[in-house]
Amino acid sequence: MENKYDLVIVGAGPAGLNAALYASRANLNVAFVEKGAPGGKLSSTSKIENWIGTEIVEGWKLATDFFEHAQKYGAKYVYGDVVEINRLGDYDFEIILKNGEKLFSKTVLIAVGMTNRRPTFVKNHQMYENRGMSFCAICDGPMFKGHPTVVLGAGNSAVEESVYLSSIASEVHIVLKDDKFTAEPRLVDDLLKLPNVYVYKNSQIDRLEGENSLERVYVINQDGKEVEIFAKSFFPYIGMEPNAGFVKHYEHIFDDKGFIITNNFMETAIPGLFAAGDIRSKDIRQIITAASDGAIAGKKIVDLINAEAK
Repeated sequence: MENKYDLVIVGAGPAGLNAALYASRANLNVAFVEKGAPGGKLSSTSKIENWIGTEIVEGWKLATDFFEHAQKYGAKYVYGDVVEINRLGDYDFEIILKNGEKLFSKTVLIAVGMTNRRPTFVKNHQMYENRGMSFCAICDGPMFKGHPTVVLGAGNSAVEESVYLSSIASEVHIVLKDDKFTAEPRLVDDLLKLPNVYVYKNSQIDRLEGENSLERVYVINQDGKEVEIFAKSFFPYIGMEPNAGFVKHYEHIFDDKGFIITNNFMETAIPGLFAAGDIRSKDIRQIITAASDGAIAGKKIVDLINAEAK
């Protein structure tokens, strides 16, 4: 059958790409499907400082290295958006893409990671998505070079991307809902040394305004006063949420937060269906733990396929 694989991986982040590498090295027929930039969130991260063996590496560079290595042993890259996965029988799955294409596989690994949480509490936010509001500073920041920008969030992503934006924006206004950052202290120290960074503590963003694109961001500061910031861009970094709606009909594989439950071998309750990386129900979500999940899943799938062939 055309488009029939031993393993189809949904998602091309560290987990999915490492699984593709392990499985294809063992001569499995592997395809991995990705609707965005290969590398997942790596590709939109300005720099990474916790990848062992490399003091600092640009996210796009690490993503590119992962992507190229994953294809070295024959794993096939499929550009597409998976909208549904159906189990046809034991170790027999149908993967449906948005364009109508169908893939078939003995096993499936879900490695889609998470998606950015939308700032639903900010008035008019939907009007300005891709019209000034963005979740990727490294992708879209250069379009607003020389203009003020606003960042919402207190964690590592907000701080790291604010540091990056400070090099291209005239001003970076960071809004915190509480009185302190939650990012690593060293990152915060680097941020606060920058002369064009302004921090609003115990504040909230009320609304976005502009004619055809974003022009103004309104902040309610800690004194309860409204502050108008003339900014053409807004980057909310307020956390992530699971992104596996294409298997929502298999309710029993999810925990109460929408993450997929697996055992230590990345197996779900459905035989042949695996999950790895940040989409898994687990405590620690880092590049290295995602890559580890992918290796474990890849090895387990190799063992399963080889056992079936005997």
